[in-house]
Amino acid sequence: MHPGSSRVVQWGEREAQMIEISSLGVRDGHPPFQCELSSALVYSGHGLTNREGLWTLYLPAISCLKPAPGGDRAASIVAMPTTFGSAERTPRPYVLVARVEGAQIAIWSFDLDGQHAPAVEFSWHCVIEGSFIH
Repeated sequence: MHPGSSRVVQWGEREAQMIEISSLGVRDGHPPFQCELSSALVYSGHGLTNREGLWTLYLPAISCLKPAPGGDRAASIVAMPTTFGSAERTPRPYVLVARVEGAQIAIWSFDLDGQHAPAVEFSWHCVIEGSFIH
């Protein structure tokens, strides 16, 4: 691995089950009688925000899996500040915010005062549903 680079783990699930729910959540009820059969791609890796506290990723540009993600499905992403090195090194707390538009992802880093925080290391994990382009 080259300095300043990250290996991205990728895998696909061709028979994923999907169900559409309210964005407000589901309080109670019964499982649906039938879910939709779909496909899902999963990616994970590490990133480092730039001087403006921004990191961007376009999933089709890095996808080893074919077909690559596309269409109108939005990626679901989780990012968490991650400090590499000695376990004795106390990590500084940061807030990460993700903005998703289809397969385009932006991660913004902020300090606890709400100011953009540069050079924040983080780990990320992303899942995107079928709806592919070749």
